[in-house]
Amino acid sequence: MTSVRNEDPRVERLIAEVQELNSQLKILIETIPQRNRIWLTPAQIGKILGVQSRQIARYREQGVFKESSYRKNGNRYEFHNVNAVKDAESWKGNSVIYPNNKANFRAKYDN
Repeated sequence: MTSVRNEDPRVERLIAEVQELNSQLKILIETIPQRNRIWLTPAQIGKILGVQSRQIARYREQGVFKESSYRKNGNRYEFHNVNAVKDAESWKGNSVIYPNNKANFRAKYDN
């Protein structure tokens, strides 16, 4: 059996190839659609609902999300990608209220 020395160009090429594959894998992981992930961050679920992550925290505190729709992971909350959207839609009468849409916003809070 021959020993492989670090000066061997084949080893250097393999190391470079592994590093390239690793960087490509990281990019692929970042671009996985959120619908394929079961648990989402407040920012991710907020993006789906069209609100900021702070608004998601307010919804959680107000009881919009059922306890089965979120979990605490360390010091952060994660939201179930299907259940949390269903909770938000049922709370708002089958349509998501987007704060940028003044008609929807007033309809919810002027009553």
